[in-house]
Amino acid sequence: MIYSEYGKTGNMVSAVGFGGMRFDTKKRTDKENAEIVLHAYKKGINYFDTAPMYCDDKSETIFGLAFEKMSKDRDKFFVATKKMPTEVNAAEEGIDSVKKSLEKLKIDYIDFFHVWCVRTQEQYELAMKKGGLYEGLLKCKEEGLIKHIVISTHLPGNKVKNIVDDGYFEGVLMGINILNFRFRWEGAVAAQKAGLGVVAMNPLAGGLVPGYQKQLAFITEGNETPIEAAIRFLVSAPQINVALVGFTTKEQIDTACRVAENAKPFSEEDIEKIKQKMSENMDVLCTGCGYCESSCPVEIPIPRFMQVYNEKLFCDKSEKDMVNLLNENRQYGILTGTKADPKDCVKCGKCEEVCTQHLNIIERLEEMAEWDILIGNR
Repeated sequence: MIYSEYGKTGNMVSAVGFGGMRFDTKKRTDKENAEIVLHAYKKGINYFDTAPMYCDDKSETIFGLAFEKMSKDRDKFFVATKKMPTEVNAAEEGIDSVKKSLEKLKIDYIDFFHVWCVRTQEQYELAMKKGGLYEGLLKCKEEGLIKHIVISTHLPGNKVKNIVDDGYFEGVLMGINILNFRFRWEGAVAAQKAGLGVVAMNPLAGGLVPGYQKQLAFITEGNETPIEAAIRFLVSAPQINVALVGFTTKEQIDTACRVAENAKPFSEEDIEKIKQKMSENMDVLCTGCGYCESSCPVEIPIPRFMQVYNEKLFCDKSEKDMVNLLNENRQYGILTGTKADPKDCVKCGKCEEVCTQHLNIIERLEEMAEWDILIGNR
């Protein structure tokens, strides 16, 4: 395993982290799942991420069973959990959440506590208001219940940069993977330059990578699989400290650790080559170059909408699937906080004039506007 310093905290974290969303709670007992956590620790993983409600609210409990057995090494591993600002009306409720997590995790302090799932500017402001979640976390930090206050966000890269510039957090958890990184990369780069730790969640694009390995063969090198290539991308990027993988089996842990041990750091030139490779192999898919966005008179973030549309073409998804996907991305993905929508398109044609791939953007926006109607976004 390779390690890097999480921001300016002095904590050396593993390049692969254990995401606690994928425990098999139907076929395995809590104790059996805890054994998988212990296996990860033995393989060199020292960053463990969980949250209330994960795995039917069993995730923190499972980690707690493992952490009891790891208690002698408490200063050698790092625990992260979370709380949504929308669930906190007063600082005291944030403090209570921290204490409940500590009880379930069976530890005396939490290393990284996230202001969780910030999807809009309004949610960020809610977390930071006087008497809100952030104030409660500051009190917990003063009492030694948490070590570092960090943020988990689904905002696009430029909005993440704004949060980074505010200077309230020591680290950021973002949804970054090899397929969407162009839309989030600005945030990761800004965070690293500002001295924040950066953790990447959703490394396999929500199951897209393992589900379409044949189509994604172009992202691989040598004999690796697309899954291994996707993990290697994050492990090799110097802007990322931890690639947070949701593990279900010991074999998955072994694969991720092997990838990390053999990965070599990327240069800026390497990252540009990956962008070029994505463009060359996407054909009718939007590559996210961004020329269309700057040309739109009503400021529709076209590349973000086209990224969602890509899945219809790439995965042959049904209309029902795309309606659900569009709704999901509006709430948690790259469409959070958009101020202009497909229905706002004035069909001026400027986007198609500058599109390097000559895509039928207007037609695609019209189709997405129909999907929006089906989910009640008029």
